[in-house]
Amino acid sequence: MKLLFIILFLFVVDIYFYTGTVSTVTKFFNNPIIYKLVYWFLSIAVYLVIIYISITYIRTTPSIRLNNNVIFTSLIGVLFISKLIGSIPLIIDDILRLFKVITSLFNTNYSIHDVKRLDFLKKSALLFSGVLFSTLLIGMKWGRYNFKKNYQDIFINDWPVALNNYKIIHISDLHLGSFNDVDKFNEAIEMINAENADLVVFTGDLVNNYHEEAIPYIDSLKKIKSKDGKLSILGNHDYCDYVMLKRDSQEWKTNFNKLLELEKEVGFDLLLNESRVISKGENKFNIVGVENWGAGNFNKDGDLDAAMNIVDDSLPTILLSHDPSHWKEVVLKSDYDIDLQLSGHTHGMQFGIEVPGFKWSPVKFRYKEWAGLYENVGKQIYVNRGLGHLGYAGRVGIMPDISVLNIMSKI
Repeated sequence: MKLLFIILFLFVVDIYFYTGTVSTVTKFFNNPIIYKLVYWFLSIAVYLVIIYISITYIRTTPSIRLNNNVIFTSLIGVLFISKLIGSIPLIIDDILRLFKVITSLFNTNYSIHDVKRLDFLKKSALLFSGVLFSTLLIGMKWGRYNFKKNYQDIFINDWPVALNNYKIIHISDLHLGSFNDVDKFNEAIEMINAENADLVVFTGDLVNNYHEEAIPYIDSLKKIKSKDGKLSILGNHDYCDYVMLKRDSQEWKTNFNKLLELEKEVGFDLLLNESRVISKGENKFNIVGVENWGAGNFNKDGDLDAAMNIVDDSLPTILLSHDPSHWKEVVLKSDYDIDLQLSGHTHGMQFGIEVPGFKWSPVKFRYKEWAGLYENVGKQIYVNRGLGHLGYAGRVGIMPDISVLNIMSKI
């Protein structure tokens, strides 16, 4: 039933966009049948692909084999999002036409036959759709694995002067079920190791749903190096909640436990509402890690009280928490002296603009802290843009992120 509803919705969008643009497109062809054949051939092909992926989804998603479903679904999404956005000028046009029709009912000098679509808005529909479609395709081709190092100096009160320029590599949101290219992933690992970091932290979403998605990348993950180790936490996707498994089922427990074992196998020290002390001679600081806690309907497995239970608050404290909403909703409201929170989750929506001195993404309307460094009442949060991708197999403007954090004492 859900599949039928999706296809019906897409068909309605198809009909609306086609009827709104066909007259404009056919002006460029002597034979109007060309646009009709190409348009509906592609649309029907997409419906068939959706049905195929839906039927084979359960069988292919947990497979250790890499597959191209993420490419197919992204292309489908790009096509229909482009049509949907392209329909906005047509909707505006229909509203104007409706207003004219209503006006004509009270104006005997105005003919209802004059109520036609505005050529400008029909062309705008094609322009919006075409530009967005091209942009998203470029993002799939050149943005998906265009890894970028983002360097950030962070100043912390009472940070040991002897540990100035302490380098933390912060990565997040690998989503290995979507990555689909071991060689490209190894390129990212090489970029990480080239920094010779003091510490590597990973703030969750290793997989999309199943632990098997990470199996092809085990050897790559083992290669991540740092002087003082590598720590990790879980993200919302690591709990396998999005495939509707009940947490008390054996299938869920098996998958979850194997994910925990895999994190240990690749060398991550996984923090499950607990803490560690990082020591460099006589200088020390706390690393605290909570399970996922997200505002709204996201799971709230994170327990800050449990994680901070044995923390020496005379030392500087860095918190790893996947979802940045945890910061304002819980962390800032608590009495804990947490100097810096490191998060991920937002991906920067994988779409936006980021140039020196300016960044913007639609995700800012959902998360106020969505990429980079933010400060509030002397406390700080840094949000990683994600190294992998989910849903859309591409990146436009907001590139895959390897955050290189240089920690220094605030004097």
